[in-house]
Amino acid sequence: MKHLSAEHFISQLYKEAPNIALDQFSSWALEQLRQVIHFDGAIWGTGHISTKTFHTQYSLDVSGEIFEQLLKYLDINPIFSELTENQGQAVNMSDVIEDSDFYQSELYLKCFNPYGIERILSSIHSDERSGIFTLLTLYRFNREDCFSEQEQQLQNRLLYHLLSSASHRLFMELTDYNPQRQLENRSALCDAKGIYHSVTQKFLDIIEQYFPAPKLQKFPFDFLSHSTSFSYNNLLFEVLPYGELYKISVRVKNQLDQLTNREKQVVDKICQGGTFKQVARQLELSPSTVSNHLYRIYLKLGINTRSELITLVNTSQNK
Repeated sequence: MKHLSAEHFISQLYKEAPNIALDQFSSWALEQLRQVIHFDGAIWGTGHISTKTFHTQYSLDVSGEIFEQLLKYLDINPIFSELTENQGQAVNMSDVIEDSDFYQSELYLKCFNPYGIERILSSIHSDERSGIFTLLTLYRFNREDCFSEQEQQLQNRLLYHLLSSASHRLFMELTDYNPQRQLENRSALCDAKGIYHSVTQKFLDIIEQYFPAPKLQKFPFDFLSHSTSFSYNNLLFEVLPYGELYKISVRVKNQLDQLTNREKQVVDKICQGGTFKQVARQLELSPSTVSNHLYRIYLKLGINTRSELITLVNTSQNK
C-alpha cells in the first residue's frame, strides 16, 4: 500500500477536498488516512451532546451496525469516559483496560468480536459552543497488530485537520462556494429543533454576541416560524432547506440594507468597475437613470465618491 507522510496527508486534505464529492468525502479522507496509519476498518460519526445520538455515520470496511452497538453498550465501555476526559486525544483501548480483562468482557464479546475487531484506537472531539461531537475510531482485526504510541500521536495531530477539512468541504457545498461571498463563513446546519449538525465559529461569534446566554449549544429561537429571509435583533437571517435539515446564514445589519433592490444592483455593478454606460446597458436603464440612482445612494449612505462606496461595501462584507 502507498505510504503518505503526515505533511503530505494534510496537504492532500486541503488541496483535493474541493474536487471530492461531498457524499464521498469521508470515504476518501479515511482512505488517505489509511496511508499514514495502517488500519483494517474505521468509523467516523458526528452527533450532538444533547441528543446523545449520531447524526451522521460513516464506516469503512466494518459494518455500520457498530454505531448502534456502541450506543447500546455505552455504559460498560471504559474507553468512552477516557475519551471525554481527554478531548481531542487518541486513546488506545489497551491503555484503558488490560487485554486479559478486555477479551473476556461483555463489551468485547457482544460489541466488538462479532465484527472481528481486536484493536481499537479512538478519539472524540466535542465543541462546547455548539454541542457537536465527532468520533473517529480506527480498528485492527489482528490481535497481535497493536497500535503504537507513535500512531497514537499521529492520530492526535491529524484529527484536527480531518475535522477542519470536513467542515470546510460541507460549507462549500451548502453555499455554492464563491470566494467573493462572505456568508459561507457565517452559516450553520441545523435540524428543525435548532440542534446544530455543523456550524462555523464566525456564526457562533455573531449569535453569542446578540444572544448572550451561557451554553446555548443550539439556535436560540424558532426560525421555522419566520420566512426564509428575515431580520431579528439587528441581525439578518437566511434559511434554506437542505434535505431534512436547514442551512441558516447570518450577518449584522449595515448601512447598505436601507437601499432598494435596484440601488443594490447599481452598487454591485459600480463596485465591479462598471461605468455609467456599462451599468446602464447591463441593467437595461439609461445612463442618466443610473446617475440618479447613484446620487440617491450617496445621499442615503452619507458618502460622496465611488472609492468611499467601494470601501463601505468591502467593510460591510467582512464584518
